[in-house]
Amino acid sequence: MKMSEFKKVMQKQIFTSEEAKIVSFKNNPALVNLQLHQWKKRGELLALKRGLYAFSDAKPEAAEIARHLCFPCYFSLEYILSRESILPEAVFSYTLVTTQNTRKFQTSFGLFIFQKIKKEAFSGFNSETLMATKEKALVDYFYLNSTRLIPKDDFWEESRLEAAVTEVNFRKVFSYAKLFHSNKLELLLKSFESYAKSH
Repeated sequence: MKMSEFKKVMQKQIFTSEEAKIVSFKNNPALVNLQLHQWKKRGELLALKRGLYAFSDAKPEAAEIARHLCFPCYFSLEYILSRESILPEAVFSYTLVTTQNTRKFQTSFGLFIFQKIKKEAFSGFNSETLMATKEKALVDYFYLNSTRLIPKDDFWEESRLEAAVTEVNFRKVFSYAKLFHSNKLELLLKSFESYAKSH
């Protein structure tokens, strides 16, 4: 099968090797694997992870890539906090949370880092864009970094978390925090709220 023909029958930018075998049903599965390998070698396909491919001229949205790499998931943590100007530094990777195991994938479309949280706390995001609210991203960040955060003003001063976080709705923050059932998380957030509102 030629690449142009394969693209027509595949009708999607990102696909698995199993999907390739389904649309190429006339061919032996072993031959399909060989063809995928050859297309990848020629630069016509990109391997995102084992058994997952994208056409080299594809321009998928980050959410589409993330869904294929590790599902379920949503964008949170540093990626969202940077977008919301709560973290002043630019972030050059996609940070997400998932109910699956923590993992990372270096792809041609960027580095995707997934961190695990408990199922009952998996909320607070747009189901289409997979973008967390800034309040949920802040809670996820505090929860996953709780061992290195200290509930003191001088620590928050040095942490470079922007005091512009006063625009955050702390009622929503504490509502999300309750999902984690963590006293330490709530203590850290109360300390940070006090610092943010005083600056």
